[in-house]
Amino acid sequence: MKLGTIEGNVDTSSFKFRATEEVKKFDFISVKSNDKWILGQVEQVTKKPDGETMANANIIGYRDKGLTKAPRRVIEPGSIVYSADQELISDTLGLKDSGLQVGNLETNPDIDIFVNKDDFYKHFGVLAQTGAGKSYLTGVLCEEMLEQDLPIMVIDPHGEFSSLKLPNPEKEDGGSRGYEVTEYSPNTDINQEALPLSFSSVNMEKKELLNVIPDNLTNSQMGVLYNALKRLRDKEDDYTLTGLMDAVSQEDSTAKWNLLNSMEQLDESGLFTEDPADLEELLTPGEATVINLKAVEPETAEMTMFMLAKRMFELRKKNLIPPFIMVIEEAHNFAPEKGFGKALSNDILRKIASEGRKFGLGLGVISQRPARIDKNVLSQCNTQFILRVTNPNDLKAISKSFEGITSEVESMIKSLPPGVCFILGNDYPVMTDVRTRKSKHGGVTQTSENYEEKDKIKMFKPKRSKEEVETEKGHKFDVAYYPLYMVEDGEKKLLIDAVNGEVKAEENKLSDEEEEITSMIQKGMDKQEIVEKREDSISKVASIIEKLRAKGKVKEKELAVEDSYFDQELVDERVDAEKLIEKQKDEEALGYPEPELVYYPYYSKGDQVYDPILRKEI
Repeated sequence: MKLGTIEGNVDTSSFKFRATEEVKKFDFISVKSNDKWILGQVEQVTKKPDGETMANANIIGYRDKGLTKAPRRVIEPGSIVYSADQELISDTLGLKDSGLQVGNLETNPDIDIFVNKDDFYKHFGVLAQTGAGKSYLTGVLCEEMLEQDLPIMVIDPHGEFSSLKLPNPEKEDGGSRGYEVTEYSPNTDINQEALPLSFSSVNMEKKELLNVIPDNLTNSQMGVLYNALKRLRDKEDDYTLTGLMDAVSQEDSTAKWNLLNSMEQLDESGLFTEDPADLEELLTPGEATVINLKAVEPETAEMTMFMLAKRMFELRKKNLIPPFIMVIEEAHNFAPEKGFGKALSNDILRKIASEGRKFGLGLGVISQRPARIDKNVLSQCNTQFILRVTNPNDLKAISKSFEGITSEVESMIKSLPPGVCFILGNDYPVMTDVRTRKSKHGGVTQTSENYEEKDKIKMFKPKRSKEEVETEKGHKFDVAYYPLYMVEDGEKKLLIDAVNGEVKAEENKLSDEEEEITSMIQKGMDKQEIVEKREDSISKVASIIEKLRAKGKVKEKELAVEDSYFDQELVDERVDAEKLIEKQKDEEALGYPEPELVYYPYYSKGDQVYDPILRKEI
């Protein structure tokens, strides 16, 4: 479509045109010059009092032999300006039509924007000020990597990324889904859905100990540590952190006391144990491993980052784990620039940034303070996703780390709306409207308006806790609560499936006498004790017991009560609404008076389902 005509002076980088149709800032336009179609982008639109519209446009260039080139000849004044078509935009900007779909071209929703998944092993950055959509975009990138079967590890300081396992309830056009997520944390008291994360305390080397001991050691203290290590190695094949502390305590030097205090802090962190997490089993293609550091002390979080980065890089170099991407939220805390403190993980992250791509370990550097990230780490990010940034120091850091940022792009970054980013890594910075997440976004700011109170439900009380079963089985379980109706029908009690309406269990109602004797049997009383307690005859008690056997309440060959759903303890609990399986049969459709809704808990992992009341897999 014809948009207008070029007027005034023209150079090889920009021109002005009089618009005869509506044009908007950031629209792509095209002009034919010297038999080539030149792509440009509207930078500014001005409307005069007489209604005339003038637009300033930057020249992007044309495609030649697979490269985007800037024209060396000026476009003739008077040339007609057209709206650019999809083919010209995609071709000139070098946009691919496959890979990881981030979103669509902000000025043309029909053009999807992809990035090459292999580029992520050359590291990437997501940079934005708070509230611009940084965590949301990171979630989209994680989804795309998982759908391409990449193993990813997310260092999650705020506990936001475990929501990847849940479908997005707000996605209206279909395609909502959850992903496989395994969560680990050094603090499972707070992060109860996570498996415990710890590292081996066996045969720790002097260099590693010096790195993780929380205080700087004097020469005397290092001498004490060296002597203790030497004596242990000469005496034992294997030693632990506790054994090393004992060896230090036996040294003669008074320097041992401050050293022991530092080692006790290390021991009390709980990060080093004789039964650590198996790091070789942490990663699975197409699954996310989330390291949840919510409510973890800063020193412990820093130590966790260091140990993970160091040991996972060593395993990767030995090819003992698959190539993977390590996504680091709040990266400025783990790899700070000089002048903003020193983190234990600084050196290893700098090493991974410079060498990781050779060994198949990619970094994802996520931060709202680009100026505070180690410039050696940030500059190694081959692809950068820049959302709105207004801080001058942060903009300067971004410009220094990536050559493709012009003053015009920098100006546009300041005014990007939430959810829109520039992708730097193509031949030209591409402004992208980030697609809707398929999984639930976990980074929503908590306010009184979005606080969700847990639902109070009546449920069967589990006889085994989820934590106990997880310890036995060696992996995490999800919890689901299945709805059932308890009803009475004449002489029977029924338990009815509230989803499909089928009878799950039934039991003949008991008389008062039968209820009383059943209770006595449950308490372990024998026939003679029941007779004495009730002051009845043996024949009467025996008769009642036989009736209970006929009703299936008492076992045939022993005086014990048969397990029954109706005898299980019911409790009131508050649970997350998303864990409740939705009932389909309403109470009126059952046709029974006053049905009581109760929930049955199950623990599940994939196809494995555990019944914590019957205490067995089903």
